[in-house]
Amino acid sequence: MPVAVECEARHDAGMSSRPAAVARPMSHLDLLALIYLGAVWGAAFLFFRVAAPEVGPVWAAEIRLLIGGGLLAIVFGRRTLAVARGRLGTFVVVGALFSAIPFTLISIAEVTLPAGFTALLNAATPLFTAGIAVAFLGQRLSTRVIAGLAVGVLAVIVLVGWSPFDTTTTTLLAASAGLGAPLSYAFAGNLVRARLSDVPANELATGMLVAGAFVALPAAILSGPPSAPALDGIVSLIAVGTLSTALAWPVFFRVLRRTTPTAASTVTFIVPAFALTWGSILLAEPVGVGLFIGFGLILVSLVLVLGLRPSSMLRRPAGGLVVGASRVATTSAPR
Repeated sequence: MPVAVECEARHDAGMSSRPAAVARPMSHLDLLALIYLGAVWGAAFLFFRVAAPEVGPVWAAEIRLLIGGGLLAIVFGRRTLAVARGRLGTFVVVGALFSAIPFTLISIAEVTLPAGFTALLNAATPLFTAGIAVAFLGQRLSTRVIAGLAVGVLAVIVLVGWSPFDTTTTTLLAASAGLGAPLSYAFAGNLVRARLSDVPANELATGMLVAGAFVALPAAILSGPPSAPALDGIVSLIAVGTLSTALAWPVFFRVLRRTTPTAASTVTFIVPAFALTWGSILLAEPVGVGLFIGFGLILVSLVLVLGLRPSSMLRRPAGGLVVGASRVATTSAPR
C-alpha cells in the first residue's frame, strides 16, 4: 500500500503540465471505499503470510498477479490494449515497480516477518517518495517535512530494534525486503502521475497487473516449481488475487479521481491497523509495545510529511499540498 508524492512545481524536460481535475467533497461512499481498501490491503499481508511459505514467496506474488490481472483482463482487456498502444514500455515499467517488485519483496519478507510488522514497514512509502523528490526532482523540503522524515526513520529503528522477535541476519534481510517494497511504490507513483495520469482507472489497474505478471514470471520460474499449497494457502491466494488486487486497485484509482490525492492518501493510516488486527486475531501474531510505538511514530510522520489537516481531507487546497516552496500531489497504492 503505497503513497506517492509527486513534485509538480518543477517538471522534467518533455513533461507537460496537466490541469488539475476538479475534485468533489468526499462522500460516504468514498469513505466506505477507503475503509474497504484498508481492510483488504491489510488482509493482503495476512494472505501472503499464509501462502508465501507454502508455495514459495516469488510464486505467491506471481499467482496474485495472474489472478488479479487475469480477472481484470477478462473485463477490461480490449480497452486496456487500446490505451496502452504506443506506450507498452511505460506500462511494463509501471507493472514492475507498482506490482511485480513490491509484491515479491513483501512476500519474501513475510516468510520471516509477521503480517502486521511488514505492513508497518510498508507505510514508509511517503518517506521514500519525499526522498525521491529531493534527489531526482529538485524538491526543497520544509522544516515540517524534514521533521516528518526524521520521525519516520526513528519509527523504522523502533520497529526493527524493538520488535517482539529475535533480530537476526535473516530478520534484518526480511526487513530490508519489506522496506524495498515501499521504495518501489514511491518510484512507481511518480511515474504513473507523470506518464499515465490520463489512463482510466480500470484500464490502468489492468495494464499494470498484467504487465507485472509477465515481469515476475521469469523470476518465479527460476525460483523452481511451486510447492502444493494446503487448503489455507489456496484460499489465501484466491483471496489476495481477487479481494486485495482485482477488486481493490480499480476502487482506489476511482476514489483518487473522485476526491483529492490527500483524501485518498489517508488509506495509508488504515492498512497497518487492519493488518495488525487480522494478524493478531487470525494468526495469533504478537503485538508488543514496540509495534504500538512504531505505529504511532509512523502516524506522526505521515501527518507531517503529507501535511494532512481536516480541511485538506475534504477539498483540494489551491495549488495542492504545500511542501517547502513547491506544490506536491499525493497518491496512494496498495500492498
